[in-house]
Amino acid sequence: MRDCAIVEPACPVTGTELLWLQPPASLNLRPAEAHVLAFLLDEIRDLDHARSLLSRDEKARAARFHFDLHRNRFITGRAWLRTVLGNYLGLKPAKITFKYSVSGKPALADVAVHSGLKFNLAHSENVALLAITAETEIGVDVECIRDLPDAGDLVCRFFSPRETALFRELPSNQKSTAFFNLWTRKEALLKATGEGIARSLRSVEVSFLAHEPARLLSLPAGTLPLNHWSLHELHPAPGFTAALAVASFPIHVRTFSWPPELNVC
Repeated sequence: MRDCAIVEPACPVTGTELLWLQPPASLNLRPAEAHVLAFLLDEIRDLDHARSLLSRDEKARAARFHFDLHRNRFITGRAWLRTVLGNYLGLKPAKITFKYSVSGKPALADVAVHSGLKFNLAHSENVALLAITAETEIGVDVECIRDLPDAGDLVCRFFSPRETALFRELPSNQKSTAFFNLWTRKEALLKATGEGIARSLRSVEVSFLAHEPARLLSLPAGTLPLNHWSLHELHPAPGFTAALAVASFPIHVRTFSWPPELNVC
């Protein structure tokens, strides 16, 4: 929810354990396959080494964080991103370079630009997710589920009339999960397309009720047809919900937890 200017309550999760299995020794993407990897940002063992993998621009961005916790998580997340991409590409993490779209979406540059690898990074609190596929756009989002006192107002402001009506009918004990289902699924899709979140939330409609599978119901004009997209609900850790959007249908999704012993290198 980093695009909305609201005060967010603290995440109630005090301890985090990833739920997915560890990856195989060799990570290879098959056709029509997407990988989603999870990592705990606070388990970094050597922050100085992680910082050494970053580019000059990334180090400058890190220096702008006011709190050590947020700065350290940024450094760890970028170093982990480089480590995982390097694993797929056969490159040293520090050698990977990025380019950015007008909306700020990153992509591989220079020696890796022709690899066809597409990726997207998201994090909430201590949990980071990295989604990777080949030759097709991908987006991922993760959020810690927590109570938002103004959730109803946010749904009314940013979501469609149909979504607002359904949300209002929910029992109060279901609204927090429903809200973050809505948010993560929309943001995953808009990160995949490169659209701005604030401009396009209303024009993307998704399923979000507890008994419904994740589905796209409506898209903004000018995007790929609905039947070109895959949308998946993910649960990387207790108390967190996440979503993956891929411009490919069908798509086989494999999920992994990046183990601490395979730390950034």
